[in-house]
Amino acid sequence: MLRHRYMKNTGSLRRITFGILFWSMANGIYAQTTPGMQPEWLSYDVIYQLGFLWKRAATATLQLTEYPDKYTSVLKARTLPFADNIFKVRDTLVSDMQRNKELLPIYYAKLADENGTYRKDEVNYTYDGNSTTGNIRLYRPKRNAIEDYTLTEPGIVYDMLSIFYVIRTFDFRAMEMYQIYNTKIFSGKNLEYLEIEYLGQEILKQNKKEYSTYKLHFRFYDRTGKKTSDKISAWISTDNKRIPLKVEGKLPLGSMKAVYTGE
Repeated sequence: MLRHRYMKNTGSLRRITFGILFWSMANGIYAQTTPGMQPEWLSYDVIYQLGFLWKRAATATLQLTEYPDKYTSVLKARTLPFADNIFKVRDTLVSDMQRNKELLPIYYAKLADENGTYRKDEVNYTYDGNSTTGNIRLYRPKRNAIEDYTLTEPGIVYDMLSIFYVIRTFDFRAMEMYQIYNTKIFSGKNLEYLEIEYLGQEILKQNKKEYSTYKLHFRFYDRTGKKTSDKISAWISTDNKRIPLKVEGKLPLGSMKAVYTGE
């Protein structure tokens, strides 16, 4: 029964983990400088709840490297030995972003090795005026398939990793309580919509410390307006590093949170 429940929640586990690490809006939402875009190496514990039991099930690291013409971010997540026996996960996300205000994506990859099944998703981005094209290639070795798709959308389209760096550059001091920011992301062969709601500042007690944070809610949904995950909450430090300190959300069974453990 535990194995069945864990497998049902794996997709949501990844979404919350990547949400740590998880645009077109009014001018002035971006800070004049670029907070949250300095080289970094951050680590996290991923904790799963079922009933009254909280269990540390995985770890994750987030690294940002700065180059003259781009930023490269790498997120890695892996289950702990006890969880490997239930459902082994070794996932990696990679995102290259232009060094401009919008952090336009250049390339995105998701490499998923989950319970013996390997998958790789790639997106190469091109831009034409006010539209974004994602040249998508999906590798599915288990059925010996390579699938190619092309999606073109008006405005800027991000991915599960680059979008969170954009959020970290927001000038939160210029935002109003409950202000909502809408954007789009490429996810597999599909387009998803993401709504981000600003909930003001909050003191977060964690790791025997108190952090001043900005709190946000994320909501994912498809073209029809149907939600593709439950609401996710995130807390980002208010200092210039804009560190994602905690991400938490409900799963079909239980809940999951990713907690910052240090640099």
